Amino acid sequence: MNDLEPLFKGIKVLEIATYIFGPGSAAILSDFGADVIKIEAPGRGDPLRYAHKAPPFMPLDFSYIWQQDNRNKRSIGLDMKSTEGREILLALVREADVLITNFPPDVLERLKIRYEDLAPENERLIYGQITGFGEKGPEASAPGFDATAYWARSGLMDLVRTASSEPSISGPGMGDHPSAMTMYAAVMTGLYKREKTGRGGKVHSSLLANGLWTASSSLSCILAGGGAAPRPDPAKPTNALLNHYQTRDGRWLLLVILHQKKHWPNLLKAMEREDLLSDPRFLDIKDRNDNAKLLGPVLAETFKTRDLLEWRERLGAQKLTFSVLATMEEVIDDPQVLANDMLIDVEGHDYGRGQAVNSPFWVEGSDKVPARIGPEPGASGADILRELGYSEDNITTLSQKGVI
Repeated sequence: MNDLEPLFKGIKVLEIATYIFGPGSAAILSDFGADVIKIEAPGRGDPLRYAHKAPPFMPLDFSYIWQQDNRNKRSIGLDMKSTEGREILLALVREADVLITNFPPDVLERLKIRYEDLAPENERLIYGQITGFGEKGPEASAPGFDATAYWARSGLMDLVRTASSEPSISGPGMGDHPSAMTMYAAVMTGLYKREKTGRGGKVHSSLLANGLWTASSSLSCILAGGGAAPRPDPAKPTNALLNHYQTRDGRWLLLVILHQKKHWPNLLKAMEREDLLSDPRFLDIKDRNDNAKLLGPVLAETFKTRDLLEWRERLGAQKLTFSVLATMEEVIDDPQVLANDMLIDVEGHDYGRGQAVNSPFWVEGSDKVPARIGPEPGASGADILRELGYSEDNITTLSQKGVI
C-alpha cells in the first residue's frame, strides 16, 4: 500500500442484493475503499452463503463462492417489512452515496424500495438496479440467473458449441462477473454525472442485456442482414488457422493465426512442415481458406506428434498467437497470473491458499485495500446502528424483536 487514502474512502454503498451480479459490483467498490453495507434478511442472509454445499458446486466447509464477492463488506440483518426496519433503512439511505439491488421490480414495489420511493430521502443517491431480463416487458419480474438470462436466453449457449456437441451449461458466475463490471461502470458513470449536476439518479442493467453485448459480434451480422455463423467442426474447419488441436499427450491448444501472410511461414517452421509452403492447395490465403477442410487434418496429425510443452516452446519461439487450454487447477499457478497480482491474499481466510480472485483492473497510484474475509450474517448490525445514533437499549430491543 502507498501512503494515500483509498480512492473511495468516504463513499458509502448499500447492497440489497443476493447471489453474484450485484454483490460482485459492490465488491469492486470495496476493493478501492468504499464502505459497503450488505443488507440481508435477518438470520440466514444471502442464499449464496450456502450454495457451495450442493451440486454443481464442489463441496467445501468454507463458503468460497459467497466469499469471492463479499470481501471487505459489513453486514446487517434487517427486516425491511417492519416499521422499525424501514426506519433504519431510510436512515441508511439518507447517508448513502450508492444503493445496489437485484430484487425483482415487483418485490421492490412491494417493499417500497424502488428508486422513486427512496430518491426523496436523498437526492444525491445513485440507485443501481439489476434485473434478469430488463425492467419492462412481460418478464420484467421473472427470476433469472446468469445461466438462464445471460447464457441461454441471449443465444450464447447455442453459439458456443461445436457442430457435433450438445449445449453446455455455463460455469458458475460466468455471466454474473462480467455483468458485475457493467454495473460497476454504470455506478461510476452515475457518480460522475452527480459531480457535474449535483444530483443522483438511477442506473440499471440486466443479465440479458449483458449476454447480448457479449454475443454482439455474432448478432451484428444477423442485424445487418446476414445469417448465423455455422457451428465449428474442429475436424472440418472453415479456417484451419483459427482452430483447436490436440497434442500427443492428450492436451489441447488453440491456434489463432490472423496475419497469414506474415505468420504462415513461421507456423510451418515451428511445425517442421516447410514442405507445405509449395503445396498447391495451400499457396496463398485464398487457397488455404478454400481448402481449410483439407488443411485442418494435416495440421491435426502434425500436432499429435509432440507434447503440449514442446509445442508451447516451438510456437512461442516463432511469436505466434496461440494458447494452451488451461485447466482450472493450472490457472492458479500460472506465472502470468501470479506476476500480475490476479490473485489476492484474504485476511481471515484460512482454507487452502487463503486467496481469492482479484478484481480485473488497477489504478496506478491508488492501491486497493487489503482484502479481508466477508462477515457472518448481520455481524456488523450493532456497529452500524450505533453509527446512526441508536442507543444500546434500542439495539437490544430491535434484536429481541427480530428487526435486526
